[in-house]
Amino acid sequence: GLAPYALRIKVGGVYRLMHNLSIDKGLVKNTRCLITSIGVRLICIPLLKQAIDSQQYEEEEDILIPRITFMAVLPSSHYTLVRKQFPLAPAYATTFNSCQGLTLDKVVINLTCPVFSHGQLYTALSRVRHRDHAVLQLNPGDTEITNVTFHKLLI
Repeated sequence: GLAPYALRIKVGGVYRLMHNLSIDKGLVKNTRCLITSIGVRLICIPLLKQAIDSQQYEEEEDILIPRITFMAVLPSSHYTLVRKQFPLAPAYATTFNSCQGLTLDKVVINLTCPVFSHGQLYTALSRVRHRDHAVLQLNPGDTEITNVTFHKLLI
């Protein structure tokens, strides 16, 4: 996809990569990153490595992210839109599946639309360190949520 037209970035912001930059270093599409400094043509992010037998991450080295060229062919046209921009998009919110494997300090889970797949509710609720730090957003008047399970999968 094409990067957002106006990208507002700030130091300390959480963003996701929109392009594979280095598969060897784990800088692949949808990887979350934290910006530590911003230059005119480069953004600095720490490359994080996981501590052994732990969910803690340690800073390994700083990675410089350059602006890259995004191209999109306009529908029903012979024109191609070309834009040079940082390959980042805001990542303060994520999907159930994208948060799998993360451990979060606080979460707000939007359940105004029903959970539709096996294990999604469990995945979302089990990401937070302490249950007091999970907030569920429900439709007005709702007091229950349905945990979708496919019993054939639970062998």
